[in-house]
Amino acid sequence: MREETRRNLKNVVAVGLAGSALLACSASSNDGAGTGGFGGTGNSPGQGGGVIGGGGGMVGSGGGVIGGNTGTGGLGLGNFSNSGGATGSGGAGAGGLLDNVTSKQGPPTENICADMGKFANAPQSGKLLYPYDGTVFPKGLLSPILQWEGDAEQILIEAKSAQWNHTSCPATPDRVRYILPQDIWSRASSWSDGTADPLNIKITTFAGGKATGTVSVNVIFALATLKGAIYYNTYGAPGSLSNGNGAVMKIVAGQAQPQVFLTDTPLIPGNPIGPCRSCHALSANGMMMTANHHAYPGTYESEAYDVAGPQPQLIKGGIPEAGFAGIYPDGSRLMTNGPPNDSTSIFFPTGPGNVAALIKSTAKLLDSRTGNVLNAPGWDAPHAQMPTFSPKGDLIVYNDHDKGGGHSLWMANFDPATNTFSGHKQVYNSPDKFPAWPFFTPDSKKIIFALGTRNDFVSQVPDITGPPIMTPTGRGLLIIIDVATGAATNLDVANGYKNGQSYLPAGERDHNLEFFPTVSPFAAGGFFWTFFTSRRTFGNVSKLDLEDPNTKKLWAAAIDMDSPSGTDPSHPPFFIPGQEINTGNLRAFGALEPCKEDGASCTTGSDCCKGFCSQINPMTGIGVCGKITIDQCPKFGDRCEEDKDCCTGNDNGANGKKLFCINKICDLRIVQ
Repeated sequence: MREETRRNLKNVVAVGLAGSALLACSASSNDGAGTGGFGGTGNSPGQGGGVIGGGGGMVGSGGGVIGGNTGTGGLGLGNFSNSGGATGSGGAGAGGLLDNVTSKQGPPTENICADMGKFANAPQSGKLLYPYDGTVFPKGLLSPILQWEGDAEQILIEAKSAQWNHTSCPATPDRVRYILPQDIWSRASSWSDGTADPLNIKITTFAGGKATGTVSVNVIFALATLKGAIYYNTYGAPGSLSNGNGAVMKIVAGQAQPQVFLTDTPLIPGNPIGPCRSCHALSANGMMMTANHHAYPGTYESEAYDVAGPQPQLIKGGIPEAGFAGIYPDGSRLMTNGPPNDSTSIFFPTGPGNVAALIKSTAKLLDSRTGNVLNAPGWDAPHAQMPTFSPKGDLIVYNDHDKGGGHSLWMANFDPATNTFSGHKQVYNSPDKFPAWPFFTPDSKKIIFALGTRNDFVSQVPDITGPPIMTPTGRGLLIIIDVATGAATNLDVANGYKNGQSYLPAGERDHNLEFFPTVSPFAAGGFFWTFFTSRRTFGNVSKLDLEDPNTKKLWAAAIDMDSPSGTDPSHPPFFIPGQEINTGNLRAFGALEPCKEDGASCTTGSDCCKGFCSQINPMTGIGVCGKITIDQCPKFGDRCEEDKDCCTGNDNGANGKKLFCINKICDLRIVQ
């Protein structure tokens, strides 16, 4: 079957780009909130100040990062208008960033600081703005930007885990941030033993001839990568890669900047009236994408694309309201949206109870390639919105306007053999807020969604009666539902709280600004992974005003697999590297990339059409697709059917750690 030749079980994070900095597809920003509801907005330090200099520098751009052994350039950061004009910090590139490199990289101890004495007697003071304490990072990402409060011309870095430590004292021309060299980050991850072996990063700042403060943070490495690409929805800002228009963007994991994947030529360059392609959805196998094709005012339709190859191929146009469709995991069919009301504006589609940017329609099950309506016995939700199928394809979840007025989520069973729906039941209800953008975890046992304060299920839309040109930003937070018990629990840690206290550096400015969650359909390193849009600040790199649409950025958080019902399984999130800093970015997806046939290079069986990667070199992490023997058991990252299939020996790709079959892939399961 065609999908079987496409089954590369790698993660693809898709993020659609919205139409323009002001309006095109702004409703697609799954910012599940409106005005009021969760508390005031507050003011962030330095709000409204320019962050990136002209030309729109990218996080991590400017250096050799992937491929080869070492790379030559540092990871430049672009020109910061609030940093004294420096263009980023130095350091070597990383090389391959592969996930099956089982050998330790570099020496266990390294000290390249010639004058540690100048940092002595530093007071325990200051604040580290990023990364957050307790963040779980997958392997294979670009190194984080260390950001702190205060001024420093030089810093002392002391990084230490159980078997590895590193000391260096680089100059910091930006004075408030430093990109940790990629080779150091990669070595740290290679020596990590996972959740029981945190990496402590201690930073001592030096300015004005003396050590001025010391702060530290603990981070954790998951023992796997989020492989594949990152697709996302963005608002094109002046100077952006999409030339100011909305687009679907793509980041290949480990690369420093995205590429434009799907867009259109605007009628007037730089003008937000479109046409644009941005609001989108993606099948779990990465084969099928739908996107809205909008002009303001003008035509509002959706299109279906085959995205199996390097370039998207249009399959079917003129589909009603499929930009936010629930696409079946294999891409064969989709459930459209059913906005219940007519638009109150001819300029930008908006109506009470409608997902913003959508026009009145009914939810139907369609054949993805032909657009034909399929007979769907038992479907009883004509105005279902934001539908999503489970990774196994046996469940669907949606917001049912007819039954709950936008305040409730419903779930139903689905039989793909007959396209029959059954067992509809309410799984969440709020008396005064609006649950939005529900998404299943890979085991189909949990649902993550955003609870917002706006009845258009986004954070902000254009205001044609303005000024201001945008409506006030709403509020939203992430919640997880246990399907078996119905218990709903706030993802407090991902939202920015620990033990009831906010850990977000900007405080009230950053509270309850989480929207558009999705979940990778595959586990990695013993965790599930949720991706979401947040309007929080990103340390001192991005401190835009709350009402600026370009404050939306992509974040990801690890989710414990087996946490008891009613407990928060989330961890502090990390900023997804590679996205453009000067644009509004949203709606990330997890999916698959095209698989490789036997004989092709691979790093895990998830790369291979037949599910096996053999003869993996422990130094490079590179193997060959295919089995060595007929009875070869699946190792870490190989395809499986049940737990007992996965290898149990010390050579199982996970250093002997027990593997479990999770959504047909052998992976770790972290017991908390």
